[in-house]
Amino acid sequence: MFYLGLFFVANLLFCVAYVVRDMAWLRAITILAASLTLPYFFAQSEPLYSAMGWQVAFIVINTVNLTVLLLERRPIRMTEAEQQLHISTFRTLTPREMLRVLKPAQWAEAQPGDRLIEHGVRLGQLMLIHQGRAEVRKHGVFRANVGPGDFIGEMSFATGNPTSADVVATEPVQYLVWQREDLERLYLKHPNLKNAMQNILGIDMAHKLSRHGDPVAETG
Repeated sequence: MFYLGLFFVANLLFCVAYVVRDMAWLRAITILAASLTLPYFFAQSEPLYSAMGWQVAFIVINTVNLTVLLLERRPIRMTEAEQQLHISTFRTLTPREMLRVLKPAQWAEAQPGDRLIEHGVRLGQLMLIHQGRAEVRKHGVFRANVGPGDFIGEMSFATGNPTSADVVATEPVQYLVWQREDLERLYLKHPNLKNAMQNILGIDMAHKLSRHGDPVAETG
C-alpha cells in the first residue's frame, strides 16, 4: 500500500509538472516524480527493471538539463564597457546572449584621419563603434556622422556588395570587429542569435535613416 501511495503521488506530480510554466521547476518536479516511481516498480512480485531503467534515464536527462538551466540563470557580471554596449546597442538581448555575441569580437582602435572603411571594398567583417566619432564620406564629400552604438560596413557585410562610402575617424575611436566566419560559427551554435543580430542591424539602419534621411549614411 505504501508503494502504491508513492506511485499515486508520483503521477500527481507529473500532472503538476505539465501545468508549471517555469522550465526549471518543471524539470525538478519531473525528477522527483520519476524518483518516486522507482520503489513501486521494484516492489512488484517481479521487479519491473525495464520500467525502472526508463525512469532512471528520464531522471538523468532532466537532471542534466536542469543543471544547464540553473547555470544559465546564474547572475553575470559585466564590465563597464559591456554595460554600455548592452544599453546602447544590444538591449534586445539578455546580458548572457550579448556576451555570447561579444566573445568572438576583437577590440580595435583608430586615430583621427584613419580610414575605418574604404569605398569600393567587399567587407568580410562587421564593425561597431564603442567610443569616438567618424564621418561617412562619399567621393570626399561629407554625408553623415557616426558614433557610439553605430555599426559601420553593415550593408556591405550583409549583401556582399562593395562599400558605397569611406568612413574616416574624426577623433580617437574604439570599436569592435567581428569576422564573418566567427559570426557564422556563432550562429551555427546559437541559431536564435542570427535573427536577433539581424533585428539589431535593422534597428541600427532605421535609426541612421531617421537621423540622416540618406541610405549612404548606412555606411556601407
